Amino acid sequence: MVFKFIFNANKLYSLNQYLTTIEKGEKMATIQLLLDDINLRYRNTYTTPQKIVWMNDEQSELFEILEIDSVPYGFNTVAEQFLYPIDSEIDVDRIKQLTIQINDTNFEELPFKRTTDEVNESDYWYTLVEQNFYVNVPGGAIADRAVYIYLDSQPVPISAAELTIEPSIPLRYQEILKFGVLKRIAMARKDVIMANNFDSSYQQMILDMEWKMKMNTPEFPTAIDVMPLKSRYRNRRRSVIITQFQ
Repeated sequence: MVFKFIFNANKLYSLNQYLTTIEKGEKMATIQLLLDDINLRYRNTYTTPQKIVWMNDEQSELFEILEIDSVPYGFNTVAEQFLYPIDSEIDVDRIKQLTIQINDTNFEELPFKRTTDEVNESDYWYTLVEQNFYVNVPGGAIADRAVYIYLDSQPVPISAAELTIEPSIPLRYQEILKFGVLKRIAMARKDVIMANNFDSSYQQMILDMEWKMKMNTPEFPTAIDVMPLKSRYRNRRRSVIITQFQ
């Protein structure tokens, strides 16, 4: 049986920010309110549908850059069982990480193994066999151990016909989204100075947000790769491109 979690326990920053938002009485902005603020900050004559196109592009990029997770899934192990069916709601291309409960309090990450990789039965790892997860547990699986599946989230496309709804991007990232759209408007107008100004604020806010998330991530006893991530799926190295418009 596959179950779905309300909160990701490893995303303490996300939960804390959510609770802080509730305490302050802040509400999620509708798409129309975001557009109104964009137009107020930088007067322009571009149509709403055009700005929605830019907003969708920026929202998709931010989900990639900030590695926004979806609600995680999970299942429980069965004694001596290695194969577990993949739930129909799980897109394997969006899988970021699998973890398995190894005792009452600790979890172990399950690295992904391809068919060409060398594997050791004494290690934790998983692979995909048709429509199943193959989970290798040293000594064989113990019953009722939780396996968590963490996925990349995908934003719901914004529509010009539905401006009164809230965008998929969380509240704490919406200011970055607005600067991204402002940057694109300035680029379209060939306003180099304003494009660079908006881009500078955009990049700085991303760096600040990433730093806050790292500060709220538990430290590990082993070295961690802190270089930028380029690919989010099994080759976790991302690059932030700082651009100056000329």
